[in-house]
Amino acid sequence: MRPVESITIVRLVRNTARNSIILSRHPRVLSRHSREGGNPGRSGRRGNWIPALAGMTLLGRLRIRGCIHLQVYLAAVLCGVFGGSLAAQEAQDTTPSERPFVDGGAYDKPYLTRLMGRTAIGGYAEAHARWEEADGVTENAGFEMRRWNIFTFTQVNDYVRVGAELEFEELAEEIKLEFAVIDVIVHPSFTLRAGAILSPLGRFNLSHDSPRNEFTDRPLVSTDIIGTALTEPGVGGLGQFGLGRAGRLTYELYAVNGFDQGLIDDSPDGTRIPAGRANIEDNNASPAVVGRVAWSPRIGYELGFSGHHGAYNVFRLDGEAVEERNDVSMWVVDFEVGLAGVQFSGEALTAAIDIPPGLQGIFASEQRGLYAQAVRPFGRGWVTTMPGSFFEAGARYDAVDFDADLDGDSVQRATLGLNFRPTQDTALKLNYLRGRSRDRFNNLGEEAGFLFSIATYF
Repeated sequence: MRPVESITIVRLVRNTARNSIILSRHPRVLSRHSREGGNPGRSGRRGNWIPALAGMTLLGRLRIRGCIHLQVYLAAVLCGVFGGSLAAQEAQDTTPSERPFVDGGAYDKPYLTRLMGRTAIGGYAEAHARWEEADGVTENAGFEMRRWNIFTFTQVNDYVRVGAELEFEELAEEIKLEFAVIDVIVHPSFTLRAGAILSPLGRFNLSHDSPRNEFTDRPLVSTDIIGTALTEPGVGGLGQFGLGRAGRLTYELYAVNGFDQGLIDDSPDGTRIPAGRANIEDNNASPAVVGRVAWSPRIGYELGFSGHHGAYNVFRLDGEAVEERNDVSMWVVDFEVGLAGVQFSGEALTAAIDIPPGLQGIFASEQRGLYAQAVRPFGRGWVTTMPGSFFEAGARYDAVDFDADLDGDSVQRATLGLNFRPTQDTALKLNYLRGRSRDRFNNLGEEAGFLFSIATYF
């Protein structure tokens, strides 16, 4: 939790105690202080003091002093036990006091409310209404409680913090610890991180909360190739360096368990990298490496490069080689830029997978994917009952090629969106999508759908 919240509570108790001393020692200050609504020691106005207590009896003065002492006592109790009320009020302002490491990332969450102690809690929820058809046949017409996520953050001290996010999908049909790390802040240029890490493979994997996503569905390259949310046990570091007046360079670099053979063994449709994510304990005693470097000349503009490389098969047992080592490597470039009131963003990925000789030609050794989107906010204040509300119009193009050596096994999709945001942290999204897909034999399929969703932080 931010140190400013603890400072605010301490100041409240201190100021209340100080004011009680002033009032008890200087009776004529009481009327002026209540009338001007400020600290008598800092007000710029002079004169017109009414000696309210000058003519009071001793009993009257004692009663007022008793009320003042009671005020100090209650302030101390409320701040100690229910200190979260102040933190909650501060949390309503979702504009960070300083620029977050990743906008919408692990430590850039709104509505964090302090519980008793140093731990803050928040989350987001997402519900869908979907109508989808494929090749003229309705495949889905229903409703989903897609996600209900809860995150907690604890500022242990000025140098140590702990963060976690627990995800409930499809009415708790799937429960996943999406993020759980311990950070030791050595210097702004280096923080040691260990735990279940959101891999910095593309920017979207780091910032994919549904209230921030401008479309109901996540990009295909993120879900079908990267496997967002991609979480891996690991250890490493992150940091940032200032560049010029408003620019900066950020980096993240970790050693992680990487993927396992599930990307082939558990994938009947061909090579699917997300199927190899369940590598809770490193299956081959050979950690993978993942990292990202991003340059931002100013807020709203960023260019990032990231990569992930490591072995996925068990190629050594008891120190003896049992088969040839097979690696999977992914490289991603992502960008964000604002032009003429339109926010453009996107990612492009290429992946190379070593395939055992007996499976070559059946499983893909190279995959590609990208998405690009443009979003334009408008209509701020059109809904007069919600002064801070606004609308957004957006378009996104998705493309994934699951086997670059084949003409088929690919998907392309275009999505149009119209959003209404009562606040920045709540979104009502209406999307229309059309797409084409080809199987491994290059047979064409078409899809279309209307999606409506509501997502909000809490």
